[in-house]
Amino acid sequence: MRWSIAAFVVSLMLSGCLYMGRDFVTTPVRSIENNVTTQREIFSYFGEPIRRGLENGYETWTYSYQYYELAQLRDSKELYVVFNKDNTVRSYSFTAK
Repeated sequence: MRWSIAAFVVSLMLSGCLYMGRDFVTTPVRSIENNVTTQREIFSYFGEPIRRGLENGYETWTYSYQYYELAQLRDSKELYVVFNKDNTVRSYSFTAK
């Protein structure tokens, strides 16, 4: 069983492409404003987050996407949003390759 899983992973890597997460449009990132942009607006821009969590009591949403080709990272982006108690954006970070 362990060998079959390893063989599957190796065949995926050799066959070409591997996607992780869910791709999302990055254009709306420029319009995010701390203490102004709402949680509802973030959802309308980017859809359902790939992960939800808490940071120091504040709700967080993460959007993440990676694309690998022949075992090399070709595209990567992540948006991390922290919300205030009133559901406006407290802070956010965006990284892309």
